[in-house]
Amino acid sequence: MGKAMTHNIWYHGLMPRDEVEDLLRRDGDFVVRKTEFLGKPKFTLSVSNKQRIRHILFKCENNKWFFRDIKRSTPSELIEAHLMMRAPVQSDGTILERGIPRPEFYILHEHIEIIKKLGGGAFGEVYTGTWKKKDGTVEVAVKTLKGIMHKKQRAEFMKEAKLMKRFDHKNIVRLYGVAPQEEPIMIILEYAAGGSLKSHLQKDKSVTTDRLIKYVIDAARGMCYLSGRQVIHRDIAARNCLLGKADELKIADFGLSVADISLVKQNKLKSMPVRWLSPETLRKGEFSKKTDVWSFGVLTWEIFMRCASDPFPHLTTAEAKAKILSGKQPMDPPSGTPPKIATAMSICFTQDPEERPDFEALFRVLAPNEQPPPPMDMWDTYVA
Repeated sequence: MGKAMTHNIWYHGLMPRDEVEDLLRRDGDFVVRKTEFLGKPKFTLSVSNKQRIRHILFKCENNKWFFRDIKRSTPSELIEAHLMMRAPVQSDGTILERGIPRPEFYILHEHIEIIKKLGGGAFGEVYTGTWKKKDGTVEVAVKTLKGIMHKKQRAEFMKEAKLMKRFDHKNIVRLYGVAPQEEPIMIILEYAAGGSLKSHLQKDKSVTTDRLIKYVIDAARGMCYLSGRQVIHRDIAARNCLLGKADELKIADFGLSVADISLVKQNKLKSMPVRWLSPETLRKGEFSKKTDVWSFGVLTWEIFMRCASDPFPHLTTAEAKAKILSGKQPMDPPSGTPPKIATAMSICFTQDPEERPDFEALFRVLAPNEQPPPPMDMWDTYVA
């Protein structure tokens, strides 16, 4: 039934309610989406009336769909009947006026072809694929939500896409769109032809020092861009960096990222990668743009170690935590690290976050002849 609904521009599939509420501005604006009720999939009408959003479940008895008195054979026919007759869908007089189309970044499943599995993670799998557009075919990476997920998990998955659609920078993996109309929900991303930075450095021993320096500067440029848009990544590491077709480093994996908040507190760090965390994160569960700077220092170490090991290779996790909390420089630059890179790495490990440089200052150390990406202007403010 969900597939049959996709020809309707007002059908938004498995989008969480808070995502569609932003689209309903005037009385009579509506969308139809798929949700869960008592653990079962249901169609829901979301409609604006008297400055409130109503979420009304479609009812079905004897193969007839209805809200109140009008009954039709399909949900689509029921919506069309209510539009044509201007019949209320609720006793308070709520009527349907305008079906709000899916945003441009919604992509239909039928336009995506999955080709090859690249890897997997907590939420699902990542594949290479193609996206059939009106003007041709584009090679893409496809991130899928694993299995039949619950509402909360879908919302978390979509949060990553909502954040990524803000970004337009050569050192950030680009989001093309989302495919939420049916299972599995997909995030459609730019395909990074060079693959994983970590895998590349482990396999290719011929990567020059100049190339390693370029990777560090690329990462700093990307992080400077994110920081200027009030984004805290929270998981900066070589494993979350990809390489584009021109061998440019791209920051990826925004599953833990947050925006428009200066400080995040997380009481439980059980699933967090301790070896990349700052002292204030380990002590107080705090994440900020300055904790990203600390993690960037660890990423720099990884790059010049050519990802031969994780940070603190000879220490247990508990010992690594103690080293980070010791108040001393947690790690030395790997052998052969150029002085400029070693200096940048060292200042990333400034113990007091207030004294630790921000990404703009760090970028000026690494690339003194290049202007850092400008911060987000007021006119550039994101509108959901």
